[in-house]
Amino acid sequence: MKFFRLLAYDYKNGFRVGTVKLLVMVLFVVAFCIDFYYRKHVTYSFDEVIPSGTFIDYLFSIFAGIKEYTPSKEENFIIPVKWLLLHLFICYSTLYYPFRDLSSMGLNILVRTKGRLTWWFSKCIWNVSYVLTMYGVILITVFAFCLITKEPISLNITRMFVTDLLQPGDIHETLSFNLVYIILFYPLLILISLNLLQMTLVLIFKPLYSFVVVTVIWLTSAYLFSPFLPGNYAMVIRSEYVIQKGLSASEGMVMFLFLVSVSLIFGSLYFRRYDVLGEE
Repeated sequence: MKFFRLLAYDYKNGFRVGTVKLLVMVLFVVAFCIDFYYRKHVTYSFDEVIPSGTFIDYLFSIFAGIKEYTPSKEENFIIPVKWLLLHLFICYSTLYYPFRDLSSMGLNILVRTKGRLTWWFSKCIWNVSYVLTMYGVILITVFAFCLITKEPISLNITRMFVTDLLQPGDIHETLSFNLVYIILFYPLLILISLNLLQMTLVLIFKPLYSFVVVTVIWLTSAYLFSPFLPGNYAMVIRSEYVIQKGLSASEGMVMFLFLVSVSLIFGSLYFRRYDVLGEE
């Protein structure tokens, strides 16, 4: 079986088993949009006119996360439920297909493909493609919600929403347009990198334990403000373009490239010696 035939096989089967999850993602995003729409109306209910939220405002609210947490007796750590649920659901959505496919194919993988690396890189491409599709569903759903509620389809960020609803802390007086790129791309990049890392860990720890490891990374990233924890770069509210001492976009790109490189290289090397018969 040639590489592109194997890739077509993965697209067909991987997306078939993940179709329901794409529909669930639509429901999640609609709920998140309704939440932002409702909070906006409650917060500005005494104003003469309720300010409109733009397309990018809604995306910002979904990917915002929480501000840096400083442990103290006066302030408890509040888990960013929306942010965490979204990212964990996408990670869970890519968790089982490669493992189940390997278990079902067994020894045939060595006969029908031109080596183990063909199978591995096909699964990596499927993984990235599925995450991209999930992300596309998010964008399309927010776009449709804005059309239905007649909110502006715009990339203009409303600063007062950031300060009043998201409360990031030491925010800049003006928000750079570069923040739009952070909102649109950095959560996606971190999702791709952690999904590939998770797929690599599945070879070692099996799916459930791999998912636990990735969950710990997301939770720890929310609790600790650190450039060494990748989840921080998926929290838009912690960006250097939002707060005074925020995380650097360039460091986020380095983290993305590092995780992807480690996952692809280590995964391919490990899979070359992987006990396929054991899985069969």
